[in-house]
Amino acid sequence: MKCGDLFGEYMNISILVLFSDTLLALGNSAISVVIGHLGASYVAAQSITKVTLQLATVMNQGFSQTAAIITGHTIGEGKKEQAQRQGYGFWLLGMSVGVFACVLILLTKNQIIGFYRVQDTTNAIANGMMSAVSITVLFSTTDSILTKGVLRGGGDTKFLLVADVVFVWLLSLPLGYCAGYVWGLSPFWIYIFLKSDQIVKAFWCISRLRSRKWIKEIK
Repeated sequence: MKCGDLFGEYMNISILVLFSDTLLALGNSAISVVIGHLGASYVAAQSITKVTLQLATVMNQGFSQTAAIITGHTIGEGKKEQAQRQGYGFWLLGMSVGVFACVLILLTKNQIIGFYRVQDTTNAIANGMMSAVSITVLFSTTDSILTKGVLRGGGDTKFLLVADVVFVWLLSLPLGYCAGYVWGLSPFWIYIFLKSDQIVKAFWCISRLRSRKWIKEIK
C-alpha cells in the first residue's frame, strides 16, 4: 500500500485529535480562570497542587503514549482480540498508577505545602485541594491512559472529541462555577466539581473499552 492512500484517513483522524486537544486545553484554561477569580490564595494553592500532581503522575504520560503506539501497531496487524486484551492491561496499569499517586499525595501533602511560605488561609486551601487531588487522580490516570492511549491508538477519535467537549464544557465548568460562586463550598468540593469531568469520563471510557466499538481499522 502506498503512503498516499492513507492521506485522507490520516487527515481525518489528525483533525479530530487537533480539535479534541484544543477544546480540552481551552476548557482547562477556563477552569484556571474560575479558580483565579476566587482570589490570590486559591491561585497560590492551585500552583502547589498542580506541581504535586504532575510529579506524581509524570510516568502515566509515558504510559499513555506507549499505549497508543502499541495499540495502533496491534490493530494494524489485524489482531483485534490481542488489542482488546492489551486495552484491559493498560487500563489496569492506569489504575495502579492512580493508586500509587493517591497514596503518595496523601503521605506527602503536608510536607510539600510546608516547603512553601504561604499564609494560613492559602495553607488551608492547598490542604483541601490536595485531598481532592488524591481522589481525582484515581480517575484521571485511567482517563489519560484510555483517552490519550488505548482509544486514540484504536482510532476512536470521534468518541473522544465528544467526551472532551461534553464533560469539560457542560459538566466541570458549570459545576465548578456554582460550587465556588453560588453554593460557596469548601476548596475540597470546588476542586472535585472542577475535575468532575475526569471522574465521569473515566467510567465512560471504561464502558467504551468493554464495548469493543473503539477498534477502528484503517482500510
